[in-house]
Amino acid sequence: MSIIRRGFFLSGLPAALAMVLWVASGPAMSQAGAAKEKVQVRFTWKLKGEYAPLFVALDKGYFAAEGLDVDLAEGQGAQTVLRLLAAGTENIGYGPAVAAAQAVSQGLPVKVAALYQTKAPMGVIAFPEVSLKSPKDLEGKKIGISVGETFTDMLAPFTKINNVDLTKITRIQMDNSARTSQFLSRNVDVMSVYLSNELPVLEKKTGVKFNVMRVSNHGLHLLGASYYVSNEFAKRKPAVVTKLLRATAKGYADAMKDPKGAAEIMRKYMKVKEDPDVLAAQVKATVESTNAPSGKPIGWQEESDWKAQLDLLMATGAIKERKDLPLYFTNQYLK
Repeated sequence: MSIIRRGFFLSGLPAALAMVLWVASGPAMSQAGAAKEKVQVRFTWKLKGEYAPLFVALDKGYFAAEGLDVDLAEGQGAQTVLRLLAAGTENIGYGPAVAAAQAVSQGLPVKVAALYQTKAPMGVIAFPEVSLKSPKDLEGKKIGISVGETFTDMLAPFTKINNVDLTKITRIQMDNSARTSQFLSRNVDVMSVYLSNELPVLEKKTGVKFNVMRVSNHGLHLLGASYYVSNEFAKRKPAVVTKLLRATAKGYADAMKDPKGAAEIMRKYMKVKEDPDVLAAQVKATVESTNAPSGKPIGWQEESDWKAQLDLLMATGAIKERKDLPLYFTNQYLK
């Protein structure tokens, strides 16, 4: 019964009885119009097709159905987001889990609550005439590096794994926004990219089929897309984290079933509109690398993956201390 009709119905009754009936009918009304819990998810980078599953969950009302008012916000690097979480300035982030592993090892009070990629779809690219068949080919070449960019953080471990002399690689520090232009201008020889992000953009823009060296084929198995939560927020509002992950899993499931539809949804939310073919390629690469183990919720984390990741980081010197596994990740919110 609408408020207007209900008011009309009660208007002919004695005031006391009308009040009783009004109060008695109130809970259903208040529940339907209950204020949703505001939640901000801070991405570690600008909007890109890799984030499509979350926007599917937003667009289809999966977050709202859980009682959440979710704001999906851009960021400026994984390490920056993780420091904000640790400081209590932010509560939830979304980015590469390998960065969280490093942060936890440094003592930051954060944790990975869901893992969507056990092998980040990352590669190093070069123009067709530039040899790039193996990691050894990086020697003698110039690479653009940036603060907060995942492969920049992992370049030393990658070269160590593959017996590459890091001193023979010319590393040119620059803002991340300048890396692409410097690469296309041939001022650097190689550039790291996410196969689910930059590569489809560059190939569409240039019409070039670049040489691609997928780093996971050469020992660098990095845990990719994940949800970070601050320990304090997770302890204070565990139900919110559970609801967020449940809704996100539905968005991922839909994106995996219909990558093209997910790309179309993502395009609606892009501040700078992206080419439909590029977005479709980004989403396709994303869902192909999604962690969806049989019989487990999407985002489920295995101890073996985390042990292997920490082994790698310790062996290559990317972390100085290895803490107990429960400090790095948890599955308790995946329900």
